[in-house]
Amino acid sequence: MRIVSFLSLIFILFSVLVIPASAAYDWDNSITVKKDSMTWSYTETYSGDRSIIFKKYVDMEFGNDDGFVAAWELLKTDVSMSKSFRQSIEDNMDVKIDNTSKNVILLGVETDMSSELLGITGEERDIVNEYKVFYDFKVPLDESGSVMWFQGEPETDVTISLPEGMELKSVDGIDNESVKETSKGTVIEGKFGFTGEVVIEYSVEEEEPVVEGNNAANTTANTTKDSSESATKTRLETFLDRLFSGNTDEMLNKLNLDGSNNPD
Repeated sequence: MRIVSFLSLIFILFSVLVIPASAAYDWDNSITVKKDSMTWSYTETYSGDRSIIFKKYVDMEFGNDDGFVAAWELLKTDVSMSKSFRQSIEDNMDVKIDNTSKNVILLGVETDMSSELLGITGEERDIVNEYKVFYDFKVPLDESGSVMWFQGEPETDVTISLPEGMELKSVDGIDNESVKETSKGTVIEGKFGFTGEVVIEYSVEEEEPVVEGNNAANTTANTTKDSSESATKTRLETFLDRLFSGNTDEMLNKLNLDGSNNPD
């Protein structure tokens, strides 16, 4: 997702006029793709003078502009950022499968604003905010699609993790690209290019269907029944069952093997 906000404009202005090179702002992306869903996690980091600017922004925009960020202001910021994130994605979906987003459902957005925002706005602190966006796919990737498109913030770090069984054919739009295979699937690392667009071409192994017919169920049931019946019979009865196909109970009565008809 592109970062488009009043705060971004402030940072651009201050970067040119005021903020020294030692001040830092980082925006990292971690995209985890599964066959039926996806999570896009963002980590936003402020340090040095930029942390002061962000704290003052929170105090002015969501608080009472008294030079101090209280807990209620942080909570209000959290809720507002979550809504802004969701609205931004709804207006411009940042994930497509085969050039369309009709198969992609935006489930929700979670935000975790840093507790380092609390306190006096003039104090420098390392502020790390985290955001997670959850998506669902109406049709799993192994049943549709062969190309995924992502719109991220240009020149920011990105890691894309593909699931096991999803073969990467090609990737375009990532600078300093690195691809490695792990036990859990393929991992792509690098930076979004100057357009922020990334396209990956893939194929997914089709899982063989598991056949569960009535015959298998009946076989299991019959085996269980036979085992149960065998457990209640004597060793001789079991032997006679194998030897004769008739009813062994009647035969045993005639032979008086159970001793019930023996005279005292």
